[in-house]
Amino acid sequence: MRRAVLAPCLLALASCGLAPSNSQRLTEAALEMNTAARFGRMDVAMERVGSDARQDYLRRHEGWGTRLRVVDVEFGGFEMLKRDEADVYLDVLWLRHDEATVRATRIAQRWRDERGHWHLVGEERRDGDTGLLGEPPPGAEKVAGEAASAGDGVRQPGLGFHTRVIRDE
Repeated sequence: MRRAVLAPCLLALASCGLAPSNSQRLTEAALEMNTAARFGRMDVAMERVGSDARQDYLRRHEGWGTRLRVVDVEFGGFEMLKRDEADVYLDVLWLRHDEATVRATRIAQRWRDERGHWHLVGEERRDGDTGLLGEPPPGAEKVAGEAASAGDGVRQPGLGFHTRVIRDE
């Protein structure tokens, strides 16, 4: 009788000690890092950025919280490329502090498992509006050239961006 009761208890206890899978650890790391970045906690986010990618990450995200505000970050899934390498997809809603236009950008982040810990090693814009990762807007060189030749140095805000406008009607 004791064996009949003891066996299910031991089985339940053994299942509690299972380590999370590789993909579960990736998902947890990506969600933790991107949520921290979304709320301006770059100190927490930087813990998940690989050492070779830190300077690039800081440069690309220096406008977050100052020149632009991240409204929402949605986890768009991931793709395992190798056992220790994956692409994580994010959909980011954001706006510039001097505008009321909400923009959407899809980012692909490259993650690598280094000694049991997932770290971000690179990211790029895949679709949507430019400017979220510090890249110049389309036509910025042309506008800057025209402004310099005109001598006024004023850039027209929002020029060349694809936008999503939300109106209350």
